[in-house]
Amino acid sequence: DDDLYRSSAIGITTQGLKDFRSEMELKTDHENRPLWVTPDGHIFLESFSAVYKHAHDFLIAIAEPVCRPEYIHEYKLSAYSLYAAVSVGLQTKDIIEYLQRLSKTTIPNSIIEFIQLCTLSYAKVKLVLKHNRYFVESAYPVC
Repeated sequence: DDDLYRSSAIGITTQGLKDFRSEMELKTDHENRPLWVTPDGHIFLESFSAVYKHAHDFLIAIAEPVCRPEYIHEYKLSAYSLYAAVSVGLQTKDIIEYLQRLSKTTIPNSIIEFIQLCTLSYAKVKLVLKHNRYFVESAYPVC
């Protein structure tokens, strides 16, 4: 049906599908990249890609699996998955840079901001028990 992919003014097709074409610019070498990163935080991975193994390992570290059928796997970025990523040593800039390298499209600004929001403040304070009292310690000065 021709109406299946016809978009309305708000980016939803007549069948209720989300249309991100106006928000996600396709890169010229998109056929060599395995990921689609959508503005709502969903990431789709082509399991038949030559770099599938590397991309899969990376996504397992930063996102939660949603659905993994044979050819296209779906993941979702969440605050918790990003906290877990930085807790194992991934840096904010590395997460963003690697997503940009693997993505078929430009990474939406909303996703970059979400990653920064969830990861930049990780481990800046810690709760310490000393002499039966709790203290909040930080190597960062108070603004």
